[in-house]
Amino acid sequence: MVYNGDEVAPVEKGGKFELISAFTVGKSRFLRQNAIWRETHKKRELMIKYCYFNGKFIRENRVGISPRDLGVLRGYAVFDFMRTEQGKLLFFSRHFSRFKNSARELGLRIPAGRRELERIIKRLINKNHLREAYIKFILTGGVSGDGISLKRQKSTFLVLADRQKLLPQRYYVHGVKIITSEFRRELPAVKSSNYIWAIKEQEKREAKGAIETLYIFQGQVFEASRSNFFIFRGNKLITAGDGILLGITRGFVLELARNKFEIEERKLKVSELKLADEAFITATTKRIMPVVKIDGFKVGDGKVGEKTKWLTREFGRKIKEL
Repeated sequence: MVYNGDEVAPVEKGGKFELISAFTVGKSRFLRQNAIWRETHKKRELMIKYCYFNGKFIRENRVGISPRDLGVLRGYAVFDFMRTEQGKLLFFSRHFSRFKNSARELGLRIPAGRRELERIIKRLINKNHLREAYIKFILTGGVSGDGISLKRQKSTFLVLADRQKLLPQRYYVHGVKIITSEFRRELPAVKSSNYIWAIKEQEKREAKGAIETLYIFQGQVFEASRSNFFIFRGNKLITAGDGILLGITRGFVLELARNKFEIEERKLKVSELKLADEAFITATTKRIMPVVKIDGFKVGDGKVGEKTKWLTREFGRKIKEL
């Protein structure tokens, strides 16, 4: 508002704003109350979170997902998760390709093409006033009358955007501990919404001071609950080659590593864990995170290794060039 002698000023009373005549309050008070109102309105706008839901941008607290949605009733849903880097969508094409593959495996139809989804994400980031964001796009089986039948043309589609929260720097300086758990995911190549085991193991993980759970099964090492897993033995970088979700960060790290190390994507035995010189996990949120302890034993000398440090530096440098 601009004061011109006959304006009204917003005045807060009992947590609510009421408009009163500027003649009543005088010019100085009018300007003061106007500034307070604008600042309060701005803060409230920043607190509102928007999402994209079935073709519309709406407030998150107004999303109405049917209780008969297969994502709710049966956990039948896929998603993908990505982030921005310096305000740009990082590896968007790779994430969309994986999302498309996950949807195809479950017989779901994505209601937006790659370019359209990119526009949706950018607009959502802007509406939520984000500079650096985490983005999640989710596709469920949609509403099912009998609670089990899939109607491919009626999927539920949701896009979320949140402010990035960096993990503690000490994780990268000193390394982290992870624990093992006997488990193997169903349809590992599909990024599904089924994280039952990861959530179930959370209390155990926290009690042991670990930040991740490494899935092992019948003597073989696969992946962590939300990360891919690597070890170094000498100059060899070893990681599981199948039976895992092919992480986007994992793929980029392998591209970087091929120029310097010998790469082995193969069956990794549990017995090899104690023989590792170094270990690390990769994920969108974790980037490259060094692992110095698994269960009760140290990895190598129990310190962040030089090869992991090199990869971390190279990863940071290359990301900025994209």
